[in-house]
Amino acid sequence: MRRSLCLVGIAVWVLCGCAKEGAPRETETAEVPAVVDPAPESNEPGPPVKAEHPVLAATREFLRAVIAGRYDRALSLSVFGEITQQGLAGMREAFQLDQVTFTQAWLDAEQSAVITNFIPAKQGTATAAWAFNLVVNEDGRWLVRLSDILFNQQMVDAYLAAFQDVAPNAQPIDL
Repeated sequence: MRRSLCLVGIAVWVLCGCAKEGAPRETETAEVPAVVDPAPESNEPGPPVKAEHPVLAATREFLRAVIAGRYDRALSLSVFGEITQQGLAGMREAFQLDQVTFTQAWLDAEQSAVITNFIPAKQGTATAAWAFNLVVNEDGRWLVRLSDILFNQQMVDAYLAAFQDVAPNAQPIDL
């Protein structure tokens, strides 16, 4: 609960026009298709369709639900009790989530991390990246456990260092 209130407080702070301390360094992004389209009907062979990694698919579905305001759906894709509807609403109201792309993702046996590009706020000039921590459920599904707002590249680097401290064997996921 405290984490969600902090998240909402930060979102309100951003919306009130916090000054940007220099533009964050954008990383090269690889846009992952939102939906894997079936091959067009044709008799000609084409390249094989690459399925999205389950961690990326779970994060994307979670974000789609938040963007649509389907908080019950987003909560069903998260670890029970870790994320609140109030926190999700603050996230949706504060940032232009429809502009999200994934810049990096890391996978360990029991948890993973997905980092987004720097997303503009709906008001003001602030931008922030989002970091999602996911854990694998007993049934093998990946669930969002935490989401953190990162205001600059140094915060992204610190988040990744902390993740790699708890998941030293994590490997990058191809975007």
